[in-house]
Amino acid sequence: MIDTLGSLIRSARKQRGLVMRQVAEAVGVSVQAVGQWERGENDLTMDNLRAVAAFLKFDLDMATRGELRLLDTEADPLNEVERVTDVGHPNFGPKDVPVNGTAWGGDDADFEMNGQIVDYVRRPPGIAHLKGVFALHVLGTSMVPRFEPGDLLYCGGRDPVPGDDIVIELHPTEQALAGKGYIKRFIRRDRGKVVVRQYNPAKDLSFDASSIKRVHRVIPLRELLGF
Repeated sequence: MIDTLGSLIRSARKQRGLVMRQVAEAVGVSVQAVGQWERGENDLTMDNLRAVAAFLKFDLDMATRGELRLLDTEADPLNEVERVTDVGHPNFGPKDVPVNGTAWGGDDADFEMNGQIVDYVRRPPGIAHLKGVFALHVLGTSMVPRFEPGDLLYCGGRDPVPGDDIVIELHPTEQALAGKGYIKRFIRRDRGKVVVRQYNPAKDLSFDASSIKRVHRVIPLRELLGF
């Protein structure tokens, strides 16, 4: 049932045109908690489920039976009732990919990478034998709708090339223990600078290569699944 409810909540949120942060703020939980609900990684209390149903305006009784019924037509859903099938967890292999700890990086950064491991997640089949892979949760909104707050990203593999999504980790300043981190689309290297693109707000940015500690490639979903 947890997978069914998670998929149902995500479907209702998408049809309402909302992001995870709005659900989190309405319910009074973290963005990571909403992401875990939608991915079926954590259970909801009944109080939280009621709060989510009230905010997203779907029928709570039908939701517990695996059916999504929006209580108004403002979102213009494709169907009044959408059955969400509980497919269960696929066999994604061992739970051995470390999740790097992050903290808010201020107004100008997506996060700070503190170098700590806060959890482990399953290894998708496409990276079964890939070394040096790690995961992290998106905190900022600079890449919405490509990546939303709470999304889990896998990083590693080959060196990034233009067109890849990347995580840029800067050297920490003298006053900070962790460097600021940014999730962007890699455009090019140009005269000692790394030029990247973000979607929200849409603009191109550049970073001095000397300020960058590491650049990590975000592994695309098709590659994670072995396609």
